Amino acid sequence: MAIFLSEADISDLVTIDDAIDAVEKVFKINDQDGVINPPRQQIDTPDGYLRLTSAIVTPMKKIAVKVSSSMVFNSDSGRTLLLLDSKTGRVDAIIEVFRLGALRTAAASGVATKYLAPENASSLGVVGAGRQARTQIFAISAVRPLKSIIVLGRDQTKTLKFCEEMSSELGLPVNLAKDHMDLYDCSIICTATTSHKPVLFGKNLRPGTHINSIGANRMERQELDDEVIPRCSVVTVDNKAQAQKESVLLNRAIKDATSTFCWDDVLELSDCIRSESQIHRPAGAITLYNSHGIAMEDVALATKAFDLAKERGIGSFVEFTGV
Repeated sequence: MAIFLSEADISDLVTIDDAIDAVEKVFKINDQDGVINPPRQQIDTPDGYLRLTSAIVTPMKKIAVKVSSSMVFNSDSGRTLLLLDSKTGRVDAIIEVFRLGALRTAAASGVATKYLAPENASSLGVVGAGRQARTQIFAISAVRPLKSIIVLGRDQTKTLKFCEEMSSELGLPVNLAKDHMDLYDCSIICTATTSHKPVLFGKNLRPGTHINSIGANRMERQELDDEVIPRCSVVTVDNKAQAQKESVLLNRAIKDATSTFCWDDVLELSDCIRSESQIHRPAGAITLYNSHGIAMEDVALATKAFDLAKERGIGSFVEFTGV
């Protein structure tokens, strides 16, 4: 018998602090035996693309398989995860993961910000005013003492409403960016868009800035221009194998004949956590987390949700028929 957790259940169960804690823990054990995280499969279809992700995290005794697609972007349904026992193969939970996916992406940014951004970073600039931007703000505010947030969006009316809602929920000033150059005054910048053209430019970056770029997880997307990578002292990703398939930013930088930048210069987030004291960050270093979202993060959050659901008696049960 498996637990079914709906979007409403997840909303009641998992906080951003829960999510950050779970994702940080799975990155800490990423080098252990029994952690297998193959790159996501993205399969083009006539109406968009299908995404298939899976991972085995034996230390957590769990496997996750997730199915999603671009066809559900304007819907709150259609993204489903199976959580299985890694020893028996038993299905422990069936989880709707529209909200959990946003929490996962935000939690990874929270972890990256915790280990890479200056400890006294107090200002955040966000490009984008959608669902992902919302959870990104919550995650970053959970790990840094933010005093001000500005948001740059395509639709000024929508963005202003977003700012008002976020300010009310956080108890912090969240304001509409008056000009795109205002972003570069912030100590942390987050790009949360699906833009095919750069929205952040390396020539404008100031020393000490930390960047979370979370929207460009297909090769046709590019949130940052080609001048960002040369300005960065530390470049991190969730998983190099997946970044090689999905990051146009990093692939362009590595193919640049005038640059010596290579995949050996890219750190995985787990490297930053395990070797925090050994990472060379000169004074005023610009740091980048180029996020793509990986399946072992899904395992961590789904396991957290499953454990909390059992503890609190939340969810409904699905009984499988035997043979």
